[in-house]
Amino acid sequence: MIKTLGNAVFFQLGWWIAILSAGRGQPWLAPPVLGGLLAVNIWNASQPRAMTLVVLVIGSAGLLLDSGLTALGLLRFGDHPFAPWLCPPWLCALWYLFATTLHHSLRWLEGRSWLAALLGGMAGPVSYGAGQAFGALTLGPTDALALLLLALLWAGLLPLFVQTAARIHGSAAAGRLR
Repeated sequence: MIKTLGNAVFFQLGWWIAILSAGRGQPWLAPPVLGGLLAVNIWNASQPRAMTLVVLVIGSAGLLLDSGLTALGLLRFGDHPFAPWLCPPWLCALWYLFATTLHHSLRWLEGRSWLAALLGGMAGPVSYGAGQAFGALTLGPTDALALLLLALLWAGLLPLFVQTAARIHGSAAAGRLR
């Protein structure tokens, strides 16, 4: 219970750090801080190898997704140290930290795909909308269209992410992940 609560608190802390630092023109602050939170989550995991694999798989899928949305113009970010069509490093770090929640603080969604879809369809767009309100990103071409697309994407992706994390952790528990 303590680890689950700690995981939820770490993710919320990381979210605020990422959004506020990006919104205030200091996006370089979030990756090292979120990296530290990520390391603590992996260190404290009951299955560190499985958690690392979940972080790599889900985190990478998320940054590819947001990079695709950025390339399509549905997400826009301020100054970017790499390429304007990639999601920025602070958002990549946030995706990797989010992946740690799937088998900890969001584990209660395992086996409840409809609930995960409902939560994803609501919380995903709210998170991006809040990011826009704090100046971390801009939705486009219209807020309504971007939020609707994000709701549909998250309604499909959160159940898939939860199921993927459960399978990876199940494989580790069965000794198939070495």
